[in-house]
Amino acid sequence: MRVLLDTNVLVDLYTQRPPEGDIAQKLLVMREFGDVELWVSAKSFTDVFYVLHKTYSSDYVQNAFEESYQWLEICSIDGADIHRATSRRWADFEDCLVDVCAEKVKADFLLTRDEKGFAQGHVPAISPGDFFDYVESEYQIAYDVIDLSEEF
Repeated sequence: MRVLLDTNVLVDLYTQRPPEGDIAQKLLVMREFGDVELWVSAKSFTDVFYVLHKTYSSDYVQNAFEESYQWLEICSIDGADIHRATSRRWADFEDCLVDVCAEKVKADFLLTRDEKGFAQGHVPAISPGDFFDYVESEYQIAYDVIDLSEEF
């Protein structure tokens, strides 16, 4: 299965903040098992950098980006993508560009915490929690996170 992560889910992956951090970890587990390809729009990196740079150093954020290249696929954006997004006239151009990327990589789902922002989308937008509910009901697979920090 192929999913494209909206910028807000990508922020969750990098920050691991609860409760979204658990969902982010589940996505990584799912990817490790080969059950999903995780895609992001190249443009999302500038947005994530903007958000994270308020809290973390530039070096720290860019190191996190470099580490993620081993588990993230990146959808490039070219002039044709910009033209396509512009012609659709969404109120939120950034959301439209993310949808164009999801369409371009033939994503099965676009994972976002802002489903309403993708109501006009060409790829089904779903929250990460609903996505895992879908996977569990459709494929009878449940992903969970285990805390290994406690001593037994």
